[in-house]
Amino acid sequence: MNRMDALLDLLSKIHQILVYNSRYHGNIAFEEDPQMNRQQVKDYLGISESTDKRMVKQGRLRPMKLPGGDKFYKSELPSEYQESRRRGRV
Repeated sequence: MNRMDALLDLLSKIHQILVYNSRYHGNIAFEEDPQMNRQQVKDYLGISESTDKRMVKQGRLRPMKLPGGDKFYKSELPSEYQESRRRGRV
């Protein structure tokens, strides 16, 4: 019965993660939320390489570290986009 309890615990944790993500992304489906690489984010925000690195270091941009390079979800960038518009970058 120990393996069954471990499996149920794992399934419960997966369910909690999925529920959290659906709340976090709101009405955006996972497939509709595009992933952007580091260069696309810099172009989208109108920032330089050094600004990008500084924002990641400060925690303002949170990339997903993947083997093919860092990826960002576009839905996680609206506050930084608003700041870029305020500063006249885009």
